[in-house]
Amino acid sequence: MGSSQHALLGAEFRVVAYRGGAAERPENTLLAFEHAASLARSVVLELDVRQTRDGVLVAMHDDDVSRTTDGSGKLSELDYDALRLLDAGYRFEQRGQFPYRGCGVTVPTVSEVLARLPEQLLVLDVHGQQPSIADDLAQLVERHAASARVVIASELPEVVHRTRRAHPNWLFSATAGQVRTRVLLERLRLDALAPGSGGILMIPEVHGSLRVLTPRLVAHAHARGERVWIWVVEQLAELERLRELGVDGVFTPNPTAFLQALA
Repeated sequence: MGSSQHALLGAEFRVVAYRGGAAERPENTLLAFEHAASLARSVVLELDVRQTRDGVLVAMHDDDVSRTTDGSGKLSELDYDALRLLDAGYRFEQRGQFPYRGCGVTVPTVSEVLARLPEQLLVLDVHGQQPSIADDLAQLVERHAASARVVIASELPEVVHRTRRAHPNWLFSATAGQVRTRVLLERLRLDALAPGSGGILMIPEVHGSLRVLTPRLVAHAHARGERVWIWVVEQLAELERLRELGVDGVFTPNPTAFLQALA
């Protein structure tokens, strides 16, 4: 990992606003991202990336639009102009109320997010199997001159590997396969042989019956100049315990409470 990435990540503990802070504002919307960014410059914004039928990269986790909007059907089968008409605040509920229905909250493009939040570090979590999505996202990041402030992540290993081959100095999250290899080699005390992650291990504390987070994993990651960020943490009681284990950040849908606790 290059010195520019070290400088970018810094040594401070990071609160990562999961989907923009999905418990506080409608997830993956400019409303959420701008609210989380207003809390502290150190807040990292996590957004999910998908591609519409006509190739526009937008912030949404599911391919089915019905969980978060007043629409139905697959995002990958919608053109952007149709997606833009949906109410992205429609399903958001707080204490039995729907405070953002009919307030003009839309599904933003990734380009809009990059343009509106030029100071913030962003995790771009890529979903969707479109063959061009990795290259299209890389071109978008370059167009916004944002490569120094994004982390590329994906459940699709080819997205990470393809982008990393083309842009080896960018920041990347370890793929699930890389994390599995690291955990298995750790059990054999051979984890020094594990390949580097590209910057950050974004991991659950436990996956099924497998404990992923261990003091040894954190120590080896730090020796390599990597950061360890844990997902998804909802309870404040977990925060101090995880910090004592030496992790460098947590993904949470509740960034306000977590930042207050850290302060």
